[in-house]
Amino acid sequence: MKKQLLILFTFVLLAVPMSTFGQKAVRVKFAKGATKAVANGSLTGYESKAVVFVIRVKAGQTLTVEQLLPRNSTKYITLGITNPSGEDVTDAEANCNNNKTIENTAAGDYRIEVTECSKADAWSGSFKIKFTVK
Repeated sequence: MKKQLLILFTFVLLAVPMSTFGQKAVRVKFAKGATKAVANGSLTGYESKAVVFVIRVKAGQTLTVEQLLPRNSTKYITLGITNPSGEDVTDAEANCNNNKTIENTAAGDYRIEVTECSKADAWSGSFKIKFTVK
């Protein structure tokens, strides 16, 4: 009986998609003819998992990702951006790195990981970012 339960448990564990154990990426979609899209997310502090967005671009485009901050807000985020080849294209700037423009993109999916900026005061709550592709 124990062996059967172990086999059943192993089968169930393997049948569950891996995305249920980690945070699933949110695909950014644009309205027809639009070049801009806005997305929301939330973080619960420095230790929270990154919120991940995926955006598909064509070769030679310009991708801009920027945090939309309410006036006088100190809820800064940090963007980590990976190109379709898996290469980190984020500059290691001294600031929170909450805005990034990538010119002459490669065709494919760019992965944007949003975390709380560890260089600013701790916070938890929602954030808003704008994606522009031209």
